[in-house]
Amino acid sequence: MTETRLGATLPLNRRVISFGWELADLHNNGADAYFPVEVDMTMIALEVDIATMLIIGPGPFGPSPVQVLCTGAVGRGGPPTFGPQPQAALNQPATSDAGTLAVYNPSNLNVAVAPSTAGQDGFLRLMLKAWSPADGSASSASRHVRTTPNMRLNQGDYLGFHMDHSGPLVDAELQVVIGYSLEPGQS
Repeated sequence: MTETRLGATLPLNRRVISFGWELADLHNNGADAYFPVEVDMTMIALEVDIATMLIIGPGPFGPSPVQVLCTGAVGRGGPPTFGPQPQAALNQPATSDAGTLAVYNPSNLNVAVAPSTAGQDGFLRLMLKAWSPADGSASSASRHVRTTPNMRLNQGDYLGFHMDHSGPLVDAELQVVIGYSLEPGQS
């Protein structure tokens, strides 16, 4: 069954999944959250809020950058695998749909590229950066991201989310809303 709105045909079997998680002690490490997909679906929308704030603890603090990386990816046919500790990032298989990433650097800048090959089935990749002043006061960052991945997910796949960090001790929180439609014949 479909509905027509503003010239577009939309499925009526749209649904929403939401969850949130927090890491209260990120300090040059990382963690992951993941769950299985129980029915065939198409992920049609993704809304993510991520926020981080500096945790004031025993000093001394020095002026330094605070960075939190957040990624999301599909584990096809089973739970995702993870990279080495302490970051424990989601592993994504290299895609055969694109070649190796190349960098043109005529100014001889200090370039960091990781990984050098594009990963398959990643649907979220964002970075928060803030500055921690010398006294460790008032350092936080937040971001809202909306994307429309239109990504097919099969029963038995997993959705995985990762946060990792570099810099002084922070608290980070991720809130996720996933819009999806069921495949025909499912209710």
